[in-house]
Amino acid sequence: MSWSSATTCCSSRTSPPGAKRPTGGKPSRSTDTPHRTFLSVPLTHPRDPRAKRSADHDLRTAPRPGSPGTPAARPRPPGPHRGPHPRLVPDHAPQSSRHRPDGDPMTTASRRARRLAFLESNLTGTGMRALRHAVDMGLSPVFVTSDPARYDAEPETARAIRETSEQILVCDTQDPETIAKTLLTALGPGGSSQDAGLCGVMTVMEYYVPTAAAVAHRLGLPGIAPDAAARARDKLRTRTACAEHGVAVPGFRFVRSTDEIDSLLEEIPLPCVVKPIDESASIGVRICHTIEQLAQGITEIAQSPVNSKGQPRIPGALAEECVFGHEVSVETFTFAGRTTVLGVTDKLLGTTPHFVELGHTFPSTVPHAQQAADLALAALDAIGFDFGPAHTEVKLTPRGPVLIEINARTGGDFIPDLVEQALGIPLLEQSIVAHSGGTPDLTPTRSEGAAIRFLAGRDGVVAQAPDLTVMANFPSVVSYHSKAQPGRTTRYPHNSHERLGHVLTRAATASLAAAEADAALCHLAPTYR
Repeated sequence: MSWSSATTCCSSRTSPPGAKRPTGGKPSRSTDTPHRTFLSVPLTHPRDPRAKRSADHDLRTAPRPGSPGTPAARPRPPGPHRGPHPRLVPDHAPQSSRHRPDGDPMTTASRRARRLAFLESNLTGTGMRALRHAVDMGLSPVFVTSDPARYDAEPETARAIRETSEQILVCDTQDPETIAKTLLTALGPGGSSQDAGLCGVMTVMEYYVPTAAAVAHRLGLPGIAPDAAARARDKLRTRTACAEHGVAVPGFRFVRSTDEIDSLLEEIPLPCVVKPIDESASIGVRICHTIEQLAQGITEIAQSPVNSKGQPRIPGALAEECVFGHEVSVETFTFAGRTTVLGVTDKLLGTTPHFVELGHTFPSTVPHAQQAADLALAALDAIGFDFGPAHTEVKLTPRGPVLIEINARTGGDFIPDLVEQALGIPLLEQSIVAHSGGTPDLTPTRSEGAAIRFLAGRDGVVAQAPDLTVMANFPSVVSYHSKAQPGRTTRYPHNSHERLGHVLTRAATASLAAAEADAALCHLAPTYR
């Protein structure tokens, strides 16, 4: 394994956890922090010979020159992390290609502990793929849910759960203690995860990341520190922790009702943004240019005692300064004291007031990607993040990068697919590896570019679906999907769930992939009555 494409640096803070700093201050550094790895190009790693071509993964063999969006290399300090990480090869790979050194937790233990519990799931996308990946890797998924019937809304999802799950356990998935007891009782005999043959607990669903972390902690299994997971899930706690540690965040305040509007506007002028503290997919996020819009936004959020998944929350809304600039996300993976920056993703946002994401390009093509990566690392330090993938959103503003939010999981919107297409790193599979007790392999096997564009509908009724055979004329297209069926009533999307389809491309560079995605998207649009 060559390390010519990766170097490490150190990043941390020197102030104690409770020290307060201005929200725009520059993060401080010290030497008591985990090592950082920045993937840089050009790459010299050969393509994995086990990779297969498919309709959704057109894997090309030749490495390409690097993109300016990948963070620049930094000098690697001496220390225990200089050597390559051991690799965990999926169980369906040829035996001769495995690399499982002595002491790897997936050697001896794997022979008896091969069950991986999945806590709830999205109805589409990464959830079902994660279950199938786990089976391909020799694991036995155990699916834990409070309501199996909710997955019947998507027949393909329900079928995937039935086909892949060794058991489907039903319990209160809001309570970590109940989940832990249910797992040990159902998978016993014995009172430990080892007795139950359980090697890990994970979720790909944003809303259940803190719960999965708490269950894993109770059972002595790999996972994020529960406090860090809870801070990442709660946007107010994220803002507070980062502000205390000198990480640049927008000005913010939690408001419980419209009675606080006058005092709020003394601190945060219009236009400002209101959002729930615990939603995802842009649900409930809006920019407010008038007092009337602000009052409406606060009222709609504050009056709901639960979020969109039925989880209880503190009544109120997060109001924050509206920061202007190009938005990016930083994709990272933390394991064994080291955080690897996989790259920075350019984000294309829809029109106000809802900020729905309409596209992504990986790696970033803007010149300030390294600054965004530095800020993301400081933010992860501030909340105590210590395990697995993270997706940190940042605005590049005239005053410098500003944190938007931290997601303690792989990015949504097919961002793991973009990383895999561009770098050859199967991010979702490596997350499964880490959560099941193995050592993830984050070695790039190529350096290309990938992009995705989402179709935003308009107000009206679809008359004719697009002719999807046209996509064959775009050789860079890797996958596409359309939900624009005749008779469907649509509107310009207010959240990510209302988008009508997507097209994902891969090309020699990120800029070319983005151009190809834009061109192909034009032919994904339906006609309206």
